[in-house]
Amino acid sequence: MQLCWIHPTPRTTELEALWQALATSMSAIVAPGNRLDFRFLENSGGFTRSLYAEHLNSVLMVEAAIQAQDEDYDGVLLGCWNDPLWEAREMLDIPVASVGEQSLLAALTMGHRFAVVTVAEKTAFAIERDIQAYGLSERAIRQPVRTIRPFSDTNLLKESLTHPESRFLPRFENVARQCIADGAEIILVGCAYYGPLLRRAGHYQITGTAVPIVDASAIAVKYLEAMTGVAQTTSLVKSYANAFAGVPSTAIEGGRDALSLR
Repeated sequence: MQLCWIHPTPRTTELEALWQALATSMSAIVAPGNRLDFRFLENSGGFTRSLYAEHLNSVLMVEAAIQAQDEDYDGVLLGCWNDPLWEAREMLDIPVASVGEQSLLAALTMGHRFAVVTVAEKTAFAIERDIQAYGLSERAIRQPVRTIRPFSDTNLLKESLTHPESRFLPRFENVARQCIADGAEIILVGCAYYGPLLRRAGHYQITGTAVPIVDASAIAVKYLEAMTGVAQTTSLVKSYANAFAGVPSTAIEGGRDALSLR
């Protein structure tokens, strides 16, 4: 089984240690005999904390997913909570998983009410919009997505590679405790990067509680394996009616040409 993780940004040299840490952490959890490769965007603006920037980035992520399918990957993971999941599923004929949807669905099996703690206000808005779109609001707490403050930046991310407990974890747990007070039994890390870093450092529960910290990225990888296994053994990938019905290439070529995507 060959799986492809699509990053939402280019492979910046400033964060090379992060890319290597993610590859090591994620590759270690795939089943023996399976392979997880990582694909970076070549022309991304490298910014997703804006509704419009996310919209622009989504096109490039779907194009990367289409390319992965053309290269015979068996399944694709959109490696960011800001994702074009439904658009990618419309265009692909292989399983497409996302960090967000798959970890949210997993949370339903772990507790009655969940919350997501993320890294910036605009990201929180996008995640809450997805929770509503997926029909999961009834299983979430009030104001289900909340944000650390100060927001995450590159320096915090780099520091958290080796010492997440210095600044990130206290900010994260401060918000998580507020969520727990409002009924959360599961806390998802609303970032594809910080989840693996916390898990790698051995932080699995909110300190002093029985509430798990969910590495959404790890969950998504394992769910993609399961989705791909189902596809390979039963041929079930998606419905071809209505929303996810494939689009004839001739019907969309003009739009792709206009954006110089071919």
